[in-house]
Amino acid sequence: MISIEIPDEIASQLRIPPKQIKTQLKKELAIHLVAEGICTLAQGARLAQMSRLAFEHLLGERNIPWAGGIDDINKEIKLFDSL
Repeated sequence: MISIEIPDEIASQLRIPPKQIKTQLKKELAIHLVAEGICTLAQGARLAQMSRLAFEHLLGERNIPWAGGIDDINKEIKLFDSL
């Protein structure tokens, strides 16, 4: 597990309710990583602690396309089946 420290002065200025900061930041990181092609949809959904369908819906709400090909889809299926 990797931990990221966010200074209190930054965390306190985020427009996120304090109890939701950890969850929301995980979602934002997952969205960014998928959008940049750094991780797969399945990995993003897992990082965001969401179902695959809910995560895909969130990406759609943000107008973030998935640029994967057939090989990526096959990898996604294998990853998803192994969860």
